[in-house]
Amino acid sequence: MLKSLSKITLLILIAFILKSHKTDEGMFPLSQLNQVDFKAAGFNISQKDVYNPDGIALTDALVRLGGCTGSFVSNEGLIITNHHCVFGSVAGVSTKEKDYLEKGFYAKGKDKELKIGLTCRITKSYEDVSNKILEGILPTMTPAQKNDIIAQNIGILTKAEQSKNPELTIEISEMFVGFSYTLFRYQTLKDVRLVYVPPRTIGEFGGETDNWEWPKHTGDFSFVRAYVSKDGKPAEYSPDNIPYTPKKFLKVNPKGTKENDLVFILGYPGTTYRHKPYQFLEYQQKHILPFISEWYGWRMNKMEELGKGNRERELKLAGNIKSLANTKKNFEGKLFGLKETGLLATKKAEQVALEKTFMAKNNLTTAPLFFKVINDIYSEKLKNGKHDMLLNRFNNDCGSLAAALIVQNAVIANPNAPDQSNTEFWTKWKTNVKNTLKNNYRMNDVDLDKAILSELIKRGKKLKGKSKIKGLSKIKKADKWINSAYAESYYDEPTFLFKLLDSVPWQVYKNTGKFQELAIKLLPELQALSAIQQAQNDKLDEQLPLLLDAKLKYCDKKFIPDANSTLRFTYGYISAYKEGLNKSPYPYTYRNEIFKKNATDNIDYRLSAEVKGLLETKAIANTLIEENKKDIPVCMLYNLDTTGGNSGSPVMNADGELVGVNFDRAYTATLNDYSWNKDYSRSIAVDIRFVLYTMKYLDNCEDLISEMGVNL
Repeated sequence: MLKSLSKITLLILIAFILKSHKTDEGMFPLSQLNQVDFKAAGFNISQKDVYNPDGIALTDALVRLGGCTGSFVSNEGLIITNHHCVFGSVAGVSTKEKDYLEKGFYAKGKDKELKIGLTCRITKSYEDVSNKILEGILPTMTPAQKNDIIAQNIGILTKAEQSKNPELTIEISEMFVGFSYTLFRYQTLKDVRLVYVPPRTIGEFGGETDNWEWPKHTGDFSFVRAYVSKDGKPAEYSPDNIPYTPKKFLKVNPKGTKENDLVFILGYPGTTYRHKPYQFLEYQQKHILPFISEWYGWRMNKMEELGKGNRERELKLAGNIKSLANTKKNFEGKLFGLKETGLLATKKAEQVALEKTFMAKNNLTTAPLFFKVINDIYSEKLKNGKHDMLLNRFNNDCGSLAAALIVQNAVIANPNAPDQSNTEFWTKWKTNVKNTLKNNYRMNDVDLDKAILSELIKRGKKLKGKSKIKGLSKIKKADKWINSAYAESYYDEPTFLFKLLDSVPWQVYKNTGKFQELAIKLLPELQALSAIQQAQNDKLDEQLPLLLDAKLKYCDKKFIPDANSTLRFTYGYISAYKEGLNKSPYPYTYRNEIFKKNATDNIDYRLSAEVKGLLETKAIANTLIEENKKDIPVCMLYNLDTTGGNSGSPVMNADGELVGVNFDRAYTATLNDYSWNKDYSRSIAVDIRFVLYTMKYLDNCEDLISEMGVNL
């Protein structure tokens, strides 16, 4: 059934491709670039200039850098991306004495570049493999059986493709659930080094105050360099490695853009949810978005409190705080967008109309079963949302408890453990536990760990009735229990725990402390919830392709797969907000506005005396100055369709030249994960003119500017 449905879907998709013209919405996969009328949109380049499987194109200059995007800007492996994309890496190589996070870093020579823990991927090619992945699927199979066959087929095909291309990384991505699968071939470069990052007061100017906001004045950019072995092959870090030579690198246009200019982006957007049923959106709006934004806010406040007066601890927690803050405001923006646009009501009305159309077209008196199954699953999820959201945090957010749960799970899996003389058993047992701990156990800060677990217990004990977490019933006073549990435990000491596992694993197995008692009580509830959610997901995986098939048949819309971290193309125009939706009527911000913000008492707008003095530089290359404003543009605003993962994406003009680096959506555009909106969807880039200005006049990066072929 699924296999035949996928063929129907493919025919319908082809029909849409043939008749469709440009709409503002769209994160186009490379296979759907022919939906874009390049000439009518205003491009001076063609589709083949963007992606050409038989030649060299702009896609060859793109890299996926960690969870972000980057692009080559020289033939020596130089990559431009965002400041926030390397934030954690910079924090990791910073010390109190060498605080690169605060002061910035510039390697004056390749031998001074710093090794960081990032890798980058280059998309080499792709191939539709839907028929191969869905081979063997039968209508009578259960969701679990279908998923097993799909997983098996993916494994077989990945292994076969990997053997043909041992130098590449092979991944098969699901484009439409149960319908469409694409095989991607990536080249992975493992030696990436830090080249240049501006001072924090430039790269993070505006901080949390301006995060997801417009107008914005953030120099959110940085440079790294990819290296390979002397024979040109990807390799781990070595001092003997040489800069990677890309097939293509982007030309930098120091003149920038003007309002209404066409711009486009290539990048690796993370995940969108535009083809989910309206009930999914309802669950997001009622439970996930409000709970996570509030909980992350609590955790951030606790980390900031712990970091006061201790710079080493502050640096250690900085990356985590930034990540939580980013998600928190993102979720708050989504809630705002959902409320302002009434998207939930719109999606519900569309689905109800689809149900009626489906019945009429097929001469049915009752709706098909898949509509009811989807509704029943989400009704259950909505009813239990408060309990489920909180219970899952016990498994995710406290390192000590996570370790105890991992050990307890291993005990349950081996209830009749032999005595310590059985070396073979204990070697296998401790190896499995250690491997699981390495993947799931993080202890950033013991005091933070204590505070998180204490807060979770207090919140959990407030739940009543069917929402009650039974495993907490024996704990009377959270803080007293916490102090006692940590005093006797070694779960908050990863090094000691691993030593115990190596030397006396049977003692870890027999642990009877308070953490183990709590793990014994919570584990059945966590396992039951996991089983319920897995069963719900299995059913949804079976029903959602049927809903999608109905949409494709009976909705007069163009369908583009949800973003899934694969390379996408989106385009639009430099565009301010519609009047009344934002305090700024302009699609650009300027250098002089930085000083106005800095004049306030807000610490997010701080500038060091040195940086402020350099920002006031008067003798500036005319190329970088916008004639009308007599000033340097800092950031720019446009109506492209972007989401998370597009951070670091190159913003290019109609000629395919680099004019900016995408780094944020405006607050109203966090809604993009669910739907693009012509009035609310606005994304933000640091203007290339401010990038070059900062490099030349603040940090004297003449060598890098020259390497990029720019003459100022």
